[in-house]
Amino acid sequence: MSAMTTTDGSFGLTGDEVERRIRDGRTNTVPDRTSRSLGEIIRSNLLTRFNFIITVLAAVVLTVGEPADALFAFVMVINTAVGVVQELRAKNTLDRLRVLIAPVVNVRRDGHVLGVDPEAVVDGDVILLAPGDQVAVDARVVENSGLEVDESALTGEADPVGKLVGDTVWSGSAVTAGEAVVVTEAVGTATWIHALVTQAKEYAPATSELRSGVDQILRLVGWVIAPLGALLAWSQFRSDQSRDDAIISAVAGVVGLVPQGLVLLVSMALAVAVIRLARDHVVVQELHAVEGLARIDVFCVDKTGTLTTGAMEVASIETIETDTSIVAAALAAIAGNEPNPTATLRVIEEHLDARPGWSTGVRVPFSSTRKWSGSTFTETGEWPDIDPTWVLGAPEVLLERVGPDTRRSVMADVEAAAEQAGRVVLLASASTPLTDDSLPDRLVPAALIVLSEQVRPDVDETLAYFRRQGVTVKVISGDSATTAGAIATRLGLPGAERRIDMRDVDDAGPQFTALVEDTTVFGRVRPDQKRAIVDALQRSGHNVAMTGDGVNDIPALKRADIGVAVDTATPATKAISQLVLLDGRFDRMPHVVAEGRRVIANMERVSKLFVTKTVYAALFVLVIGLSGSVYPFLPRHISLVSELTIGIPAFMLSFRAADAASRPGYLRRVTRFAAPAGVAASVVTLSAYWLARDPIGTASLDEARTASTIALVVFGFWVLFELMHPADRLDLSLLVVLVAAFVVSLAVGPIRDFYRLDWPPVEVLASTALTVGVGIVIAQTATTLLRRR
Repeated sequence: MSAMTTTDGSFGLTGDEVERRIRDGRTNTVPDRTSRSLGEIIRSNLLTRFNFIITVLAAVVLTVGEPADALFAFVMVINTAVGVVQELRAKNTLDRLRVLIAPVVNVRRDGHVLGVDPEAVVDGDVILLAPGDQVAVDARVVENSGLEVDESALTGEADPVGKLVGDTVWSGSAVTAGEAVVVTEAVGTATWIHALVTQAKEYAPATSELRSGVDQILRLVGWVIAPLGALLAWSQFRSDQSRDDAIISAVAGVVGLVPQGLVLLVSMALAVAVIRLARDHVVVQELHAVEGLARIDVFCVDKTGTLTTGAMEVASIETIETDTSIVAAALAAIAGNEPNPTATLRVIEEHLDARPGWSTGVRVPFSSTRKWSGSTFTETGEWPDIDPTWVLGAPEVLLERVGPDTRRSVMADVEAAAEQAGRVVLLASASTPLTDDSLPDRLVPAALIVLSEQVRPDVDETLAYFRRQGVTVKVISGDSATTAGAIATRLGLPGAERRIDMRDVDDAGPQFTALVEDTTVFGRVRPDQKRAIVDALQRSGHNVAMTGDGVNDIPALKRADIGVAVDTATPATKAISQLVLLDGRFDRMPHVVAEGRRVIANMERVSKLFVTKTVYAALFVLVIGLSGSVYPFLPRHISLVSELTIGIPAFMLSFRAADAASRPGYLRRVTRFAAPAGVAASVVTLSAYWLARDPIGTASLDEARTASTIALVVFGFWVLFELMHPADRLDLSLLVVLVAAFVVSLAVGPIRDFYRLDWPPVEVLASTALTVGVGIVIAQTATTLLRRR
């Protein structure tokens, strides 16, 4: 490795030193475990309060009753399986988490170069770096030949970073140009990147109003189920039933209180959305992420990899009193004369078709310290009279060798171009040859090469969609605020002029939250500041989504309500994100939002059905328990009612089309509908039951239970019709099918016998019909008045 600057002539560790470090555990291996083991996942989903209740009730029924009365237990089994499978998928994804993909690391040991696995590197190893290598450890540069590394995955800054002797190269970065020898200073869990990966491996479920609302419903039911169950059991044992019949009646009442199918239906609806999105190359790694994205009102996007592809392109070449063909030939000659071209030189060379064939005398390679490269040519082709020396570099450096008037004029052009595009380099010539690493005394500006990042072709339309939906988009970048702001301006992002450099910002100060609210573009943002920005937005009451592609984005992606990784993201970033855009197309996002809205709207309808059932079931238990009457249903009657008025229609409603904007207050709206609907259903049903048993007195217990079943099913159909409002042709067809299924259950002998339905006398049927009819008329009138208000 010639022409290297060096501070260390080490020939690497000896074999004995390597073995001693391995015994001491100073290797580049890290523990590989997520936050929950397989056993913990199974236990947490299996050993729940409701599973315990349902299991006990099913065991009681199977002991003293018939298997047909234990049908309710199947929902528990399915629901538990869905929960286990979902978390196992998340665990497997996290277990496969990898940041370092370097297949071989070249180390110097005993004076020889060996290729070893990244995990085999030990503390103090001497590593040789070349273009294309990924850095596997934190290390200090001891020998250097124009080393440049891409740290965008760590810092978010797209520009390659030049390294000098004594500088640190970080694990997870990649060598883009030059060569170096480095000495390992941190391995395994001691590396800087390990702290980020540790955060990534912490399992944190997506924020979900649906889930939290359902959890509150289940929590409330959990509190009331014990006292209500005890009251009902006490009343049934004091009635004139046998002991076994009293147990079955008590079980029927308690089973009706548990909205166990609600969790299952929510999971199934989200799973269907996940399958639909997978067809569009969107991987949803957590079910509730579909819902979460539909609720966001602030979208934080990373510039590199999200708004842009990360690759540069030549936006324009603006000549300065120099022939265009000469400028093109000089640029091509400089680029073609560099054996290890920088990313900027490669982009310029790809832009040009010229191959001038100029002969080189002296070449000065690019250095991040000098910030320029150049050549003195002994032969300049068809332009023998032009200046022999041509240099390319940072305008602020080259313009130091230019007259003051020219400097001011060119610098004004540089600033204007940088504001619109992002990066500008200057081409200049000199009449004197290069003799060392110093610039010639007098330079003549020849052209400004304006470089811009390639904007993803689908970004414009997607940003316009979010603008129409009232979603605020904020750009958070490791690049300069000027560069990120230029991209935002090109895309027409509202507020792109409100930008700030985060290097001088106190993210713990009292004014930080207000600053984040008022700023659109954040530049030079550290990983911890990205997380602080997300925290500030959430403190202001926002639902925040965050996109990213680098390891530096992991803290913010984990903290955001929804994390979205693009196709260019590192494996670590993809693993911890709830959504991954496999093809990188940002225009997939509107479809994801629409799917989430469909799920939210349909699950709100489904929740109203289930909570209505819980309300009337609780009232049944309370009233029957206090009155001492025999419970008006068997468990199989509750199963039939649930199948026809809850289960089947809830499943079908979950596929309904909907694209209305999602609003907070899910639980409040569910309760506002379900409470009065449940009260009305209980009044109608209990009235029909008592009319069948006492005032008329002609119905047996089984006939009265059939009357109460008919009353509850018919009133349940009315509740369903109200939730379909406005009902379309498919909704009405579903309702007709459900009514027909109930009629068949009453008319066909084997089915009727299975559910123990006995036709009551005509007068009881008449009183039941009258009671249900009056109840529906009153409920419909009240609903219409409320809807008009």
